[in-house]
Amino acid sequence: MDVNGKVLWRYRTRTPMNTAALTTAGGLAIVGDWDRNLYVFDAADGKILYQTRLPTSVQGFPISYAVRGKQYLGIPVGTGGGSWGTQVPVQLTPDRQRRDNANAIFVFALPERTATK
Repeated sequence: MDVNGKVLWRYRTRTPMNTAALTTAGGLAIVGDWDRNLYVFDAADGKILYQTRLPTSVQGFPISYAVRGKQYLGIPVGTGGGSWGTQVPVQLTPDRQRRDNANAIFVFALPERTATK
């Protein structure tokens, strides 16, 4: 959505998104789902810029921070808390199972942006 509430794009998955959405001043939208996927989208058009599958469900609130000019993403993963684990019947998504044995925070360094003309 833009600042006026207009929907700019949508991305549908077979399992629910499990995190808050984080947007950055650099035009990224970051979100994770119950099926362990982390997505980094172009906030303007919804194009997937990066996607990876983590050991267990992406949870909570992704964060972005900078150290000495380098930007990082901190992504919590695990089970419990606000997890959909007890709310998504296995019969609906038998091919989408998650592990319940890992709690962690993954940190990703973002690449330097190149100037375009």
